[in-house]
Amino acid sequence: MISACDTQDFVPFGRGFIRQHPGKFQLQVQNTLQTDHGLPLLKSFRDISIQETIKQKEQWIFRSLTVGGDSYDEELYISGHTVIWSRGGQDGARSIVKTFTMDSPVLQAVWSSFVIPESDAQGTSLDLPGETQRGVCIIESSVVSCFLQDGGEYTSALPFTVSHAWVIKNGLLFERTVSPSEITSRNRNAPNQTMIFSMLHPLDEVAPVITRTVTAGGPKIAYMTDNTQHIVFCSLEPSIVLTYDTMVGMHSVWRVRRARGEECSVVSSSWDTTASLCQMGPGTPGAGLNQSSNSYSYSRLLSSISGQSTSASPLRSYSGRISSPLNLMSRSQSPLVAGVAQPSMDRRSHSPSLNMGSLHRFHSPSPHANRSPGNYWRTPPVGVHNVSLINESFCERFEPINPEVCFDHLWTEPAPAIRDGSLGKSSKAFLAKDLCGQQFLCYVISYKQQLKCVKFEESNDRSQLIFGAVAVIPAKDAVPIESLDLMLVLDTLGWLFVYSGTIKLNRIHVPTLPLGSGSLSMLKLTTPINSPTRGGVFTSSRPPSAMDTRFDEEFQLNQISPVPTELEESARFEDFLMSSNFIQGLRDNVGCKFTIELVNGSLCRSGLPPLTSLPGIDLCLKAMKHLIPKDLALHMIGKWYTLRNIPGSIGNQLEWTLFNRCLLTMMGYDVSRLAFTAGKADGDTSMSPVQSAKKSKPSDQGSEEDWEKMLNSQHHKMSSSCMEGFLGLASNDDVLDSINYSKPCSINSTAMLFTHIPSAFMALHLVYEEMKLNTLLLDEMEQLVPLLFHLASDLKCDLYMDYYQRDFPHLFHAVDDVHQVTPEDLQKMQYPQVFSRKVPSVQDWLIRSLEGRENGSVLYIPNVCTNIQNIVSLYALLLNKHMSREQAIEKCLRKLAPAGHRAPTVDLSMSRSFCRSSPTENSVERMVLFMIEQGMTDKELTTLPVGVALPIREAIFHCRCNPPSDWPMEAYALIGRQDISQLLENEKPRGVATPLGSFTQKLYPRACNKKDEDDGMENLDDELLKLRFSEDLRVQEARRLLQSAHPARIALTQRPEVGDHEFIEEQEKHLYSICIRTMALPVGRGMFTLSTHHPIPTETFPIPKLCLTGRAPPRNNTVDLTHIDTPTNMSAWPHFHNGVAAGLRIANFSEVDSTWIIYNKPKTAELTNEYPGFLMALGLNKHLVNLNILNVHDYLSKGHEMTTIGLLLGLAAAKRGTMDFATTKILSIHVPALLPPTSTELSVAHNIQVSAVMGIGLVYQGTGHRHTAEVLLSEIGRPPGPEMENCTDRESYSLAAGLALGLVMFGKGAETVGTSDHSMADTLSHFMIGGHKRPLTGPARERYRTPSFQIKEGDSVNVDVTSPGATLALGMLYFNTSNSSVSEWLQVPDSQFMLDQVRPDFLMLRTLSRGLVMWDQVMPTFDYIKSNIPEILIKYAFQKKEGEDADNSIDYETMSQAYCNVIAGASMVIGLKFAGTANQMAFNTLMDCMKRSLRIISTPCLVEQAGKSTVEACMINILLAMAMVMAGTGNLDVLRICRMFRSRVGPPYNLYVMYGSHMAISMAIGLLFLGGGRYTLSTKPEAIGVLLCAFFPKFPIHSNDNRYHLQAFRHLYVLAAESRIMLPRDVDTGYACYVPLEIRYKDTKDYKNVSYETSAPCILPDLDLIEEIKILGPRYWPIIFHVDKNWNTLRLLLHHNGTLYVKQRAGHLSYMEDPKGYRSMLAMSLTAEHFTPRTVKPDVIKSFTSDNKILALMEHFLGKDENKKETLLQLLSAVVYECVTMEKPEIISTHLMLDQIVRRSDLQQASLGITQLKLIFAYYSHAPQELFNKQVTTQPTQPNQRQEQKTSHSKQLLKPEFLISVKNRLERIFDQWEIENQNLLVKYLRGEILKGHDISNLSAYLMWFDIPPPSDLAQITVDGLPTLPVLYSKMPHLKAGCVIKLLTAWQAST
Repeated sequence: MISACDTQDFVPFGRGFIRQHPGKFQLQVQNTLQTDHGLPLLKSFRDISIQETIKQKEQWIFRSLTVGGDSYDEELYISGHTVIWSRGGQDGARSIVKTFTMDSPVLQAVWSSFVIPESDAQGTSLDLPGETQRGVCIIESSVVSCFLQDGGEYTSALPFTVSHAWVIKNGLLFERTVSPSEITSRNRNAPNQTMIFSMLHPLDEVAPVITRTVTAGGPKIAYMTDNTQHIVFCSLEPSIVLTYDTMVGMHSVWRVRRARGEECSVVSSSWDTTASLCQMGPGTPGAGLNQSSNSYSYSRLLSSISGQSTSASPLRSYSGRISSPLNLMSRSQSPLVAGVAQPSMDRRSHSPSLNMGSLHRFHSPSPHANRSPGNYWRTPPVGVHNVSLINESFCERFEPINPEVCFDHLWTEPAPAIRDGSLGKSSKAFLAKDLCGQQFLCYVISYKQQLKCVKFEESNDRSQLIFGAVAVIPAKDAVPIESLDLMLVLDTLGWLFVYSGTIKLNRIHVPTLPLGSGSLSMLKLTTPINSPTRGGVFTSSRPPSAMDTRFDEEFQLNQISPVPTELEESARFEDFLMSSNFIQGLRDNVGCKFTIELVNGSLCRSGLPPLTSLPGIDLCLKAMKHLIPKDLALHMIGKWYTLRNIPGSIGNQLEWTLFNRCLLTMMGYDVSRLAFTAGKADGDTSMSPVQSAKKSKPSDQGSEEDWEKMLNSQHHKMSSSCMEGFLGLASNDDVLDSINYSKPCSINSTAMLFTHIPSAFMALHLVYEEMKLNTLLLDEMEQLVPLLFHLASDLKCDLYMDYYQRDFPHLFHAVDDVHQVTPEDLQKMQYPQVFSRKVPSVQDWLIRSLEGRENGSVLYIPNVCTNIQNIVSLYALLLNKHMSREQAIEKCLRKLAPAGHRAPTVDLSMSRSFCRSSPTENSVERMVLFMIEQGMTDKELTTLPVGVALPIREAIFHCRCNPPSDWPMEAYALIGRQDISQLLENEKPRGVATPLGSFTQKLYPRACNKKDEDDGMENLDDELLKLRFSEDLRVQEARRLLQSAHPARIALTQRPEVGDHEFIEEQEKHLYSICIRTMALPVGRGMFTLSTHHPIPTETFPIPKLCLTGRAPPRNNTVDLTHIDTPTNMSAWPHFHNGVAAGLRIANFSEVDSTWIIYNKPKTAELTNEYPGFLMALGLNKHLVNLNILNVHDYLSKGHEMTTIGLLLGLAAAKRGTMDFATTKILSIHVPALLPPTSTELSVAHNIQVSAVMGIGLVYQGTGHRHTAEVLLSEIGRPPGPEMENCTDRESYSLAAGLALGLVMFGKGAETVGTSDHSMADTLSHFMIGGHKRPLTGPARERYRTPSFQIKEGDSVNVDVTSPGATLALGMLYFNTSNSSVSEWLQVPDSQFMLDQVRPDFLMLRTLSRGLVMWDQVMPTFDYIKSNIPEILIKYAFQKKEGEDADNSIDYETMSQAYCNVIAGASMVIGLKFAGTANQMAFNTLMDCMKRSLRIISTPCLVEQAGKSTVEACMINILLAMAMVMAGTGNLDVLRICRMFRSRVGPPYNLYVMYGSHMAISMAIGLLFLGGGRYTLSTKPEAIGVLLCAFFPKFPIHSNDNRYHLQAFRHLYVLAAESRIMLPRDVDTGYACYVPLEIRYKDTKDYKNVSYETSAPCILPDLDLIEEIKILGPRYWPIIFHVDKNWNTLRLLLHHNGTLYVKQRAGHLSYMEDPKGYRSMLAMSLTAEHFTPRTVKPDVIKSFTSDNKILALMEHFLGKDENKKETLLQLLSAVVYECVTMEKPEIISTHLMLDQIVRRSDLQQASLGITQLKLIFAYYSHAPQELFNKQVTTQPTQPNQRQEQKTSHSKQLLKPEFLISVKNRLERIFDQWEIENQNLLVKYLRGEILKGHDISNLSAYLMWFDIPPPSDLAQITVDGLPTLPVLYSKMPHLKAGCVIKLLTAWQAST
């Protein structure tokens, strides 16, 4: 009998929870106007109706789930309309995951998964590669709702009524109900009668299932229309389904797979669509669904066909998918904009949440739909009255739905003699395995009380399943115990039995159930309906102690007798075969747990005990199962399971003792007469409860037997061995004579395992070898070795006996002369082929392989000897470098085949593909990669013996410094390079969170409260800024200069003669001057805070206010602009810029969707000017693409000019360069030139047209789209009109058209040479220079037939309007083409006459455009600037002298103005060419120009010659050029100039320092700290184009000035900004740190082998220019990024906030803790090669390491303690110091373990350690020497960096000096032992029994010197006295040292 465990009363958790659940409720509102004042409370109760059924049908299912190593049991409980999903963990607590309340009663709730397959995924498997979505599916009568774990929800209406749903792999099956008309119908093969449907994704249509059967005429494919076929069971793995045919009464098995295309074609063409439609009759309307007249049905036509009835047709309309959620939309909703996918609708009654493209299965549904439990609305049924809609025209529009799932017939059970009809249908089916892995399909037929088991297995090619015969077991019910590969069966008499497959093992005793009584009177109501529940996985109202039933002695005597001498008696379950009918059924099997359902409705939860709790015994069982026949293995494991789990078996004795006795009994031994079991049996009576029960206890007083029992106990032996060691006493092991414990007896040759003893012995020996490779199993190995030694002794295997004795010397005393096995018995045994008289030893094989001796292959059992397989494979890779991996492993490993049966062991390691594409030549790298493939981690290495693990650690150590760049992430983690492994984890969208304790304080000292913080700059990365700018307060200063949210300080002093009213006006005028500056600040603040904030999705996004008021000290009176006249709408565009600046703070990876954008819409009726800017910012950072098309239409329809501008530019920026059709249509509506000639004239504001034209350029940027380019070209010269249109600010429209044309055709001028290109360049030149107008062509002629009523232009081109746009377009068209003709057109005129024909400010644009054309010739020198200035300008500019006669023919003002503009244009070219590079030459050149400009403006006689406005424009453009070059660097020189320029407020500066100047200054400040120091500017061609738009060198005069350039274009710089920050972060601590870098450029024709060194964090140069980046210095492990290897990793790193994880070397401190390296230099000076410290104090080690583990080791072992030995302190301190400083802290434990082996005075305990020492010496003596001679250079040595840089040589982990010391100490011990125990050694060599002798160091001596066993020496004969040469010739395979020892012993014996 087997005792069940953990039996408790059980109540489903959902049953108790649902009492607190409100369930489904509806509000019934009375439609009456009268109010009953007397009964308000009664009315309230009357209006609320809670519908609740008194007793609802309930059901529940369980599953086991493992998340992050924690196991959970989950429950889905269904009652009525409610589904409760709960989870219980190991901590005993149970929690609710989710509850669902549906509109109609729930039929089923299941866990399911769906796959969104990859685009190229093909095949018939249901498990295609792709994204897996998991969740809960709730099935109602005609609706299925899927709730995913990631928050997504799907709802699909079904065109039929569901009878039952089944879960298949990544999908669902639906079986529909059958109407009575279909049952009686003769035509049962009509396609509209399909019974089974499939759903592989909720967004897919429900498809019919087809079947494929093989007949004599070939395969037959058809719809599954037979209504007598019903699904009984579905399995996920393997993917099969069991069906039952009620007509023939047989079960069938089908494989579930995806349907092939040809199969779909066959079934689709096999019937006529029209005929099928005409044959279909009316159906029965569905019940329980709310009907609504204004909502579509699931598919109106299909529903009319199916009528929500029991029949459904596999049809679909050409217009779309049947299951499309679109059909759930209201009829009143208007169609969406064409070209955009319509969103799916939620089936709740709340407003739908639209999500673009959610119809497509590759998009997830909207996760933001409003959800409310219970508020559902359903697709209304379409009844019989709709059938009339079907006519011939409709029939022609339908085609069959393509099936997705096919049932492939596999097996049908034999036909029964008598058909049972529906009664023969199985009530339960499941898959089960036996203990040997054989799979069975089991199904219970309740009608016959039979359990049928069908054996099946995969074919050799794994393409099909092969089914065997049907075995029948009498049973009422059964459940599989999957975790134990067992099956629990309720037999016909009501008893529970355990089966393994079809073999009955034993009866189960459940403690809470009565034994041996057939009446129900003993059955109590153990699970009352209202009983309290226990927390945990399953609930109970009673404590576990109350569940244990006590057996009386009489019952034990009569009923239980397990294994007195054999185990057969324990299986006598026939004694219990009296009827017991109180168990009704079994259910809810999860793991080893199951639920017993009693006849009174009560439930009891119980479980089966495990096979074993010890991993060693588990290995033994698996190994023996592999090597002995399957039927014997089943009986063996079954009997062990029975013996282990009989009531009271475990607890009184060791489980290993029980296992040994059980195994020997099954081999035929009499365990009561064995030497090593008899004593244990006497001391432990639990093996025989019968005997213990029969013994009567004489009295309560003690006796001699009690004393003897205590002396024989394991506790006494353990205590005595410990005390002997503490007290220094000699071991006093009493050796009993064999007569006392071993008695003559013969073995039972008829026992189960007798003939297979050699096979069992071989299996156990391989398990022993496996245990030797795991230090955690050494204690269990000591329990196994007596059994092995006894079997080896009986099998006459002397070599095995000697092998075990050397490992465990106490076995020398266990030699027994009396054997139960006779020579005749040995002849009867079956020896396997792998049985070898030579001991297969893994560690000996390793030693011989390292020494280069001939070696065979190592035997292993797959899936049992995993350590052997992995270790031998690693050594094979190490020692066979010339071989491929497969060849090396195949040479060294040999797998044992199963013994005549198919074992569930598959050696997958040989079939795995190598993780690298090409094999590596480096053996250590191959080892590391192999470890990753096998899943080995550092945790596994710590469990290996020290000698075995050392070569593996050497391989890891030598890969650590410079690992390959293409390794997987796990490989870097294994070798201790977590810094590189973190680089591969850039999938996380968010940046790295600031670790606890890092620098988080705000840098701005004034920011002390929430009010002061709201300036839009409070979310800067202070940690980064502190590292980058740690020596000054430049960041705080920049923040002060750009803040615009606080009132300005009006510090004016009232003069005596000024009255109060005049003083107020004076204050307000001064405030107005400051406000002009304040209004320009948001543009720069947007640059400063670019992408620095992650908004919270549930909160509105704060926009800092633009404060235009002041405070007058000392009373801080408020000053505003109420007493002076200010321009109207003065703050309109500043507020727009403020909104853009706020929106640009949103980081790239923030969660921004359409709902959040609408959520931030102003709550006022009118839109503010800040929100349009916010929309534009969302477009600039690519978030506006999430805005739904309906919301875009809503914004545009409001007619708000600013909103339209921001939205158009935002959409265009988000779709830049995509030629997006939908965006083009939106923009074209606002550009009349892109509309058809016959289109309706629209009144579009001028600024909106300007933004739309620029938007066209952005959408088509770089595409060279010909039609768009021609339209934009014509728009540059767009005439005024018609009528009053295009009359104001024409310059901005023409400029926008020119810039847009330049963006579209950027650099395309040299690609194609044709008439059109020359015409485009000629037209642009015409617009730039001027001349007669050319006649309009095409639609433009008709459009501008009506002249302008306001502007009258002549026949010449108005170059004042067209020249700026045409000039820039010409330069952008021929960008970097070096076209000489175009360059000459753009050359500055070199004569007075030609200069007079060109406006001076146009010369700046021509110089700028010429620089674009001659891009390669732009140099960062002043000579380049001078090359653009004609001689006449150099000669006469600013050369007019006062008081001298000037040359009247020279216009000095023109010359000076031209000079300033040419200088500014050339400076802008340099700024664009070297933007973001921080090029020092370019900066010095521009600084020189700035100084010249400052000198001019500060000298009145010079500034008058050009005008202050001209010089001012020149200076701010030079300033912008400087800021562009130094973008992101925070350069102090530029910041000082900006601060000086910014201070120019009020008179006299207000005459020439306008709003545009302050805008340029704020932009310069923002550029210096772009993105909070994270961003810089790109110099790619597409970036240059948008930079020209943003930094157009003509700034507005006042805040509403858009005449020449639309102010919104100033923010397009965002499209050219890129994050190139590299922020190092210590991977262990998480803190940011300083790291030295070396950056090497690619070789070009101008320079080669150029590199420079810097310190990170820093801004990297353009990645296209860099060849290599590597970390320098000895403090951090090197990381190298090379353009040909891991460059994409670097790009991902920069894309994800630039965090570079670095790992600090041991023995060094960070640069923040030790800036100068003094503390690290102390360590370096002490670790010189010539110096070895004897003792190192803990304080010294603490001074240069921050490793917590090292510090804890030093604190604990090297602390101040007088009792510690000095020698131990010296050793430990020296070892720790060496390991820390030499980068090998993981080897500290190895040093200590090796020293511990030598230090043990009694080496009897250390014999296993001797093998490890031999392994280590063999490895270092014979390992490949290239490992230890390879030179690894961390960085090149520079003369100025000798303190911190050095060239290190890779060395071995253990120093040769240490190894020599260990070897000498050990050999001294052995030499002393040899002198003292020479006689003992001689006796051993003679083969004498050493029982009773002191053999303390004998085993260690034999192992160290490789002394051969006596059996080998007995075969050697020597004539006369032996000599060394003679012995060596006789034993050439032995080492010389061993031969010398043998000669010495030989001589001593004679």
